[in-house]
Amino acid sequence: MPAKPDLLASITLLYVEDDPDIRVQMVKFLSRRIQHLVIAENGRDGLDKFLAHNPDIVVTDIMMPEMDGLQMAKAIREKNRDIPIVVMTAHNDDEYFIKSIDLGIDRYVLKPTNPKFLIEAVEKCAQLLVSKRQQEEANRYVRFLLDAQPNFLMVITGGYVEYINQAFLDFLGFSSVDHFRERVGNVGNLLFTAEGKNIDAEGCWLNLLVKNPERFPIIYLKSQLLENLVPFALKTNSLYEQDRHLFSFIDITYIENEKRQLETQAFTDALTGVCNRARLQGVLEGELHRSRRHNLPISIILGDIDHFKRVNDTYGHQVGDDVLKRFAKLLRENVRAEDIVARWGGEEFMVVSPLSDIKATGLLAEKLRRIIESETFSTVGKVTCSFGIAQARREDSIRTLTERADKALYKAKTNGRNRVENDA
Repeated sequence: MPAKPDLLASITLLYVEDDPDIRVQMVKFLSRRIQHLVIAENGRDGLDKFLAHNPDIVVTDIMMPEMDGLQMAKAIREKNRDIPIVVMTAHNDDEYFIKSIDLGIDRYVLKPTNPKFLIEAVEKCAQLLVSKRQQEEANRYVRFLLDAQPNFLMVITGGYVEYINQAFLDFLGFSSVDHFRERVGNVGNLLFTAEGKNIDAEGCWLNLLVKNPERFPIIYLKSQLLENLVPFALKTNSLYEQDRHLFSFIDITYIENEKRQLETQAFTDALTGVCNRARLQGVLEGELHRSRRHNLPISIILGDIDHFKRVNDTYGHQVGDDVLKRFAKLLRENVRAEDIVARWGGEEFMVVSPLSDIKATGLLAEKLRRIIESETFSTVGKVTCSFGIAQARREDSIRTLTERADKALYKAKTNGRNRVENDA
């Protein structure tokens, strides 16, 4: 089969032969077909020239002084495990062939060497070499495209992390894929749900994400560089026949923040910063359900600022708003962390107090009454507040519970204001 000059012209070949007559003859033949030819006279010389010239293919005799062909091939393999090596030998010894197989020799040409067979062996190695280079170039281009993506990309093949693009590595705090593999034993340790639960706790993270992608439309990632978990929309593409999966993580931090801001705006009273009535309805419904299910007490406090209309009429609505803001702040600062403060409407505020019976809630309401009474409000001076309290009964709905608290508040108003009354 004739050689292809364009293919062989692109490679550098190291030819090692200790017999000067054979060497001269073969060099003359090879030099007509291979543009870059490096010549060595023995194994030691061949190894030195391999290190100096970094050839693409090695052709060597087996029996040589100082260092034989197999010894040289072994030393070369330690430096470059993938370089094609062709050996020329007159041996048919079984032990030699076993050693050759162990070294991964690519081609064998028997001596006396037929130049045609040798060039065919070299050409086949060159074809594989060129194909490999083309594949590597294609892979480099694919990696370039992946690295150019702003989304975080990860390729898993056979359960093994094959590739992570640069944007993802930068986020995670690793310098390379190898660095990532060294430090991260299990990718699942980086993946969390919105509740902060590690996905791998439910089983194999890979199977969960590949087989049930709809369960985890949003994944929270843990980075070495950030304390908080970061939300990402997850998209998965799989080549099942190759057991290869591409995961694309799209940063939705901005969307999540915007969502939280909208939720805050929707459920927070714009003036005072406490829960609004819409939010309170959901919270109170949930707490009542928990109270009935676990037979736990829950009480509410309904407070109304005394003579607030007089404040607005005397000082104006801007001052009245300042009083409401200060009043709400005092409530927030003087209840428990688990208590919920909400603006019920106008100058009325509610405190939902889970796990509190009527006695404990009465003490809390009295504490709040005294704090407000002792506070000096800007421009207005002293302000007082009346409170009505009620403990939930098993049959209570939101409406019936708040109606009883409202009746207690009305009692406090009619009994002279600036006092706490219950619904008894």
